[in-house]
Amino acid sequence: MKRLLVIDSLVSPRSPAMRGWLKAAPEVLPQRFDEVEIWGFGCDLTAPWVRWQKVRPVSSRWAIQSLFYERAIRHMIMKLPRSYCDETLIQCTGTHLPKVDIRFIHFWNNAFAAAAASRPHFLKLPLKDKIFGPGIMKAEAEALRPGNTGEWWCVSRGIAAPIVQNSPSPPIIRLLPNTYDPVRFNHSTRNKWHEAMRTDLNFSKEDIVLGFSAFGHFERKGLRQAVQVIEMLRNSGFPVKLLVLGGDTRAIRTFRTTMQACGISLDGIHFAGLVTTMEKYLSAADAFFMPSHFEAFSLAEIEAAALGLRLYLTAHPGHEMILRENNNGRLLPWEPEGMAEIIRQEIQTGIIGIPHYELGEALTADSYARTMGSHYDAAISRKWG
Repeated sequence: MKRLLVIDSLVSPRSPAMRGWLKAAPEVLPQRFDEVEIWGFGCDLTAPWVRWQKVRPVSSRWAIQSLFYERAIRHMIMKLPRSYCDETLIQCTGTHLPKVDIRFIHFWNNAFAAAAASRPHFLKLPLKDKIFGPGIMKAEAEALRPGNTGEWWCVSRGIAAPIVQNSPSPPIIRLLPNTYDPVRFNHSTRNKWHEAMRTDLNFSKEDIVLGFSAFGHFERKGLRQAVQVIEMLRNSGFPVKLLVLGGDTRAIRTFRTTMQACGISLDGIHFAGLVTTMEKYLSAADAFFMPSHFEAFSLAEIEAAALGLRLYLTAHPGHEMILRENNNGRLLPWEPEGMAEIIRQEIQTGIIGIPHYELGEALTADSYARTMGSHYDAAISRKWG
């Protein structure tokens, strides 16, 4: 009996961390495991060889839910017999469990805290990170101890770097970069929707539209700096606008209030809110602007690149997986003034709206499945020989 136990709070396409894994699972897992067990709040993987052990949340609040989830799965693991663990490859997303065979990593809180500490005038940690961050970082340190993690599956080299740097002994690192849907995100899609969406969003032909995307983490994603850059460029006479995709009504209202209190103009900023047809809205843009302070391997950047949009990114983790300097975009400094100068140069040369076909190390669904399969083969060999 070879069993795979996957521990993730939400095995669903709604989870960016599990979207590619979930799509590849039916092709990859049945030929390698007799049974797959899922522990989490939700599971969209249904098949005769899948068993879902539902963890019932005690609250809808994220913080309470997260604390309960960690305690619940630690308790569940402790109750397992030794024979179960011997015949099971245990995979956990994050550091909820101290000891696992595979640790699937899409974020690293110690690195995020270090980034915030290095740029305090640009980034303020959210209250929840100040309260719960120390506990999460302690769990990350525990996961780094020898013997606690069989191997690390990281979404990018940038995320793997602090793990390698802080491990007492050389860790086993396997990269499993994010995947995208080439049927939705491609040059034909952008050509089809570019003019129609610009009309719907009231952009003129003269407007230079930069796309920005964030589910709602506006501070971490660098929206404040993006807005400052737009203000600088518009004051210099450039007809630049920012299309902000994501954020619910409350997040947008809070951000507007903060900008007004800081005296930062929102002229030229268009908030589209949460959208389901990302490919259509992004098609309205001439380029993609993501001055984020911390990522893992941003799916939004991959999807923008797949549409042919030129990328303007800061040196956050994951940028090294998608950005190819000058070929498909530019690396930006952290200061808004420096960002504005680079984008100004790109506008003046006319390169800002020219499409490209460079996707770096982003994976299609097929290449993701192949990579994921080879990783499981290696993990199986390491555990069972």
